[in-house]
Amino acid sequence: MEKGLKKSIINLYGLPSFGFQLFVNMEVFYFAAFLTDFAKLPMALVGTVLMITSIFDILWVPTAGVILEKSNMRWGKYRSWLLVGPPFAALFFILQFSKIGSPTVNAIIITVGFVVSHLIWNIFYAGHVALNSSMTTVREERIAMSTNRGMFNSLGAIAFSLIGMKMILALGEGNPAMGYTLTVVITGAVMIASYYTLFFMTKDYAFHGTTVQSGKPAEKMPIGEMLKQIIVNPPLIGLMLGELGRYLGRFVIFGLAFYYFKYVVNNLVVIAIFMTGLNVVCFVGALIANPIAKKFGERNTYILSLSIFIIGLFAVWALPMNYVSFMIIMFIAYLGYGMPDALGVVMYSSTVDYGEWKTGKNARGFIMSLISFPIKVAILVRSVIITAVLVGAGYVANMQATPVLIESIKNGLTLVPAVIMLVGLFFIIFLYKITPASLSQMQKEIAARKV
Repeated sequence: MEKGLKKSIINLYGLPSFGFQLFVNMEVFYFAAFLTDFAKLPMALVGTVLMITSIFDILWVPTAGVILEKSNMRWGKYRSWLLVGPPFAALFFILQFSKIGSPTVNAIIITVGFVVSHLIWNIFYAGHVALNSSMTTVREERIAMSTNRGMFNSLGAIAFSLIGMKMILALGEGNPAMGYTLTVVITGAVMIASYYTLFFMTKDYAFHGTTVQSGKPAEKMPIGEMLKQIIVNPPLIGLMLGELGRYLGRFVIFGLAFYYFKYVVNNLVVIAIFMTGLNVVCFVGALIANPIAKKFGERNTYILSLSIFIIGLFAVWALPMNYVSFMIIMFIAYLGYGMPDALGVVMYSSTVDYGEWKTGKNARGFIMSLISFPIKVAILVRSVIITAVLVGAGYVANMQATPVLIESIKNGLTLVPAVIMLVGLFFIIFLYKITPASLSQMQKEIAARKV
């Protein structure tokens, strides 16, 4: 009989997400700037690097899931990657922020660093989130761990926003490029320590949720069977499309925030307060998602929360606002982003149970790896949307604000994300129909088959 989860594991399940956010935000905020201003690559090379890395970034998500599902190391199917993956990902990520050799050689080194580090971290990232459902079938424990991860995610993002650039400048005094490299070294060490902490804490739960014990051969699921798990799983399809809409809306908002504050509300200085405030609100959203989801169900909480965000965006679009009223409405609305953000892991975990109930086969590692897929696709598509908004307004750097430009930016930051999220919400409503009662029934039937 499997042991119940210790409170310490539930409370610190999200710790790796703190280290991961501290680590990966170097790329989110400063990768393009490093290529142009510090590695000093020609723009043609910068474009090539960004294109190649973006393609691999998407391809590696299902690839990582296949590798995770087929792997079986001695420390547990999913848990082992918390030990093995982080050091290698950190090592190659350092190469991604290095200045070595001629521009062409440096571009190759950076690209290799990106491609290898992302493949590895996609695997151990999926291994971490897979532990949510492999360690316990208790819905309340899964929700608690999922929302806990959401809080640590936000804390990591807040920490990086406070210390990231300060570290880069302090460590790069006299050699700016080295400041980026050393910052990656330090944040990488924190990331490794956070994953190792959870690894050692979960020793007694290494083989929960698997039939594989150390020293015994694993039954390897064919790739075709893994892909079938998507096709026969409407809740998974609905969740992925809903998450694509949610992430795409968020990335468009973040990408156009600079232009909104500069040209629409005419106060660029407060953008740092706005960005930090959104991360704080996201933390609060994760904090309150736990009791709400336990009471009303994950699906209902997701639908209600995202509806609040959409309504807030429509309000900002329809009403005249200065920067103060804009930020107040956006902070309130952003709670509707933060709560679903904290529920993603537990909702994907439920689709794993649905897939096993439907097919009799468990593809936990593969399905949980898909949690990153909507993010990667959204990052790619957001560039197209942001470019279209600016080109459509005839934008030129540092131009005078025109009525057309103001209207286009306002629509791009509010109306466009609201419509995108609304479409995503419909996919959740019509395809993701797993409720606490239906999940419990599926788990009982799965358990009965194994007797």
